[in-house]
Amino acid sequence: MIPILALLLAANPIALKAARMFDARTGVVVQPGLVLVEGQRIARVGGTVPAGAQVVDLGDATLLPGLIDAHTHVTFEAGASWYRDSMDLLLRWPTEQAQYAAEYARRTLEAGFTTIRDLGAYDSLDLGLSKAIEAGAVPGPRMIFALAAIGSRGGHADLDPYPAHRVPPLGVERGICNGPEECRAAVRWQTKYGAGVIKFMASGGVLSLGDPVDNPQLTQAEMDAIVQEAHAWGRKAAAHCHGDAPAKRAVQAGVDSIEHGTFLKPDTLALMQRKGVFLMPGPIQDPAGLPADFEKKFPPAIVEKARAAVKAWPEMLRNAQRVGVRIAFGSDAGVGMHGKTNPEQVTFLVRWGMTPAQALQSATVTAAQLVGVDAGSLEAGKLADVIAVPGDPLRDITAIQRVSFVMKGGQIFLNGARPAPPQKLALRAAHLFDSAAGALVDGATVVIEGERIVAAGPNVAVPPDAQVIDLGNSTLLPGLIDAHVHLTNESQDDFAKAYVENVMRFPTEETLTARVYAQRTLLGGITAARILGAPDLTDFGLKRGIELGFAEGPRLLVAEHPIGSRGGHTDGSPAPPGHLVPRGVPEGICSGADQCRDAVRWQLKYGADVIKIAISGGVLSLTDPVDVPQLTADETAAIVSEAHAWRRKVAAHCHGDEAAKIAIAAGVDSIEHGSFLKSDTLAEMKRRGTVLIPTLMAVEDVERRAREKKLPPLIAEKAMAAAGSLAKTFQAAVKLGVTIGMGTDSGVSHHGFNAHEITLMVKNGMTAAQALQAATVVDARLLQMEDRIGKLAPGFLADVIAVPGNVLQDPTAVERVSLVVKGGRVVKRP
Repeated sequence: MIPILALLLAANPIALKAARMFDARTGVVVQPGLVLVEGQRIARVGGTVPAGAQVVDLGDATLLPGLIDAHTHVTFEAGASWYRDSMDLLLRWPTEQAQYAAEYARRTLEAGFTTIRDLGAYDSLDLGLSKAIEAGAVPGPRMIFALAAIGSRGGHADLDPYPAHRVPPLGVERGICNGPEECRAAVRWQTKYGAGVIKFMASGGVLSLGDPVDNPQLTQAEMDAIVQEAHAWGRKAAAHCHGDAPAKRAVQAGVDSIEHGTFLKPDTLALMQRKGVFLMPGPIQDPAGLPADFEKKFPPAIVEKARAAVKAWPEMLRNAQRVGVRIAFGSDAGVGMHGKTNPEQVTFLVRWGMTPAQALQSATVTAAQLVGVDAGSLEAGKLADVIAVPGDPLRDITAIQRVSFVMKGGQIFLNGARPAPPQKLALRAAHLFDSAAGALVDGATVVIEGERIVAAGPNVAVPPDAQVIDLGNSTLLPGLIDAHVHLTNESQDDFAKAYVENVMRFPTEETLTARVYAQRTLLGGITAARILGAPDLTDFGLKRGIELGFAEGPRLLVAEHPIGSRGGHTDGSPAPPGHLVPRGVPEGICSGADQCRDAVRWQLKYGADVIKIAISGGVLSLTDPVDVPQLTADETAAIVSEAHAWRRKVAAHCHGDEAAKIAIAAGVDSIEHGSFLKSDTLAEMKRRGTVLIPTLMAVEDVERRAREKKLPPLIAEKAMAAAGSLAKTFQAAVKLGVTIGMGTDSGVSHHGFNAHEITLMVKNGMTAAQALQAATVVDARLLQMEDRIGKLAPGFLADVIAVPGNVLQDPTAVERVSLVVKGGRVVKRP
């Protein structure tokens, strides 16, 4: 997410002051340091601070250009065991791995690296991450990415030698080629999807299991085709290459950089110098040698190659410096820890004989030339990528391992150390909503230790070491729960634009963009939510990102693919099968009880917490009637019985009355929407305890768009019909005493305004207390989390919000949340 400080400072020029500044062109430190930033670019260096500028005084520090790492793998990070890493890569969904990648990107940026060249990733992870960073959904460095590395079958670009009947082999579109024309086609596949650089494997590698480290893996004709095609598309070509013979082929082909270069001989290095080919010698070896536990981490074949590389590499680097090859810094981060290994390896360059200025230049002006980014020096007109480190890095190069300030493109992402959250917290307010009783308690305090509430109510003693937040004339409530959201997407008024963008968006981008929606939702007071349907496990990826602490958002239960019939509400658009790939049973489309049971099992296999079915038509689907049944009684019964056997609840999307009767008889746990339900159906819901989730906000939003003629005609007609009926159904349900929970269908409307549903519930007949209970204790039971959320009580998770005034007198106050605490951590405060 775009930093708040960046938004506050964006309107005025920013003057960055420090005791010193590193001039990357000359390699000297000048005093004092002043950089004036306007928008995304540097307006001026030196001089005086102009009137009206926002001053950021960094004191006894040195300003430097944002560092550039010309060789990373930011979508992966090696752990303590090669075997565990390999297992994780096989088992982990791309949408979950994308969340790890976002965390690695954040760490890299906060370590002072504002641009990276990411040389190879699977599953379009680098593409999704880069787009999420550009959109402001993820803090991270500017990325020039390669997508799939190109190489030969069985070589370093290929998968390790898994049996092909178990692990699907890679093809040309994923970089594996044989012959010049296939290799040319492989380049075109990468450029089609936005690769900014082409990476190919000229030689074997250290960390691949089956190949020698230095053998040529592409012919001269294949390398020629790769480099020619890359240059024809305006892309540079980077050759992974340890061996000397394949390096000569790559240089002859016109490659722009040799990556690693471990076994290069002096004549090859001299040839590179004459032809202007860059050397990226990373990972820069630790002068202390391989870690003591290296042999335990990797299989013997990899250990043997690594030892050979470590032995040869220092002489290669000395020869490269002697002949004057242009050396661009790259860390191969991903092999090492992101955010740690990048700056550490710059210090290793100094220990191998470079001056501190030369090492810094390799990671600034030289790397900028290789990568092709308008940064790398603090000069007027350059991108405003600026970092600060304590002291003088030319006297102590290790200072770059202690970055205190980071600006990228004029936006401040880091300014000093973040304070540690308090272990004990006391929240005071004029009122507290007792969700179990549906009443207010006056003069209340909530005491939190760690992630749990330890005391709540009037006359509560505050521990002397607790941080106190006094909210004055406010009401404390349990964090609200939204039982029906679609956090991985958000509708637009331009229906066609949204449709095409959704088709073109890769799952890795979608799951990372969803972080914006999740954070908005949390800041709006929703601390737990149920995502009822998303494609490609994008919801599962988001849930994991939040659980791992990489992203801000509510606690999530996810349904993954909703289950329904061919041609029904969950089956996607009625496009010809040759235009869009049809969905099958794994994606939730079933016919007959056995297939529908299998569809449930597919979702459960991949971690669904709840099963969502579409038993009737829907408003926003393009062809189906809104209210007709779309699953038979046998199909519905099979779905419900299988879900309940796995102790999962079933949420039934349902507008029509006849369809609702089928769902209720089968034992579904909730009816979502319920636009056209009749009184006898509502009475049966009350008798069985089936929960109604009315999603009044969604109907309000589609009615608006229908009236403004922003929906296709059939959808607009359905929207108006639902809008004309749902309020009446809701009012009847309230009078009958049907159990009603709170769910918004947000994603149909914009995320972050979920609490407006409570306002609509009160407007349509609920008391304020009933509406608040729907969003707390009722939803907590529906989510099977009633033992830990939904109440402000000792032992419960410390999910707390505050709203102004007396919420029972003015229930619209829930739309003006002033404080959000989730799990004892303050994420929003007055």
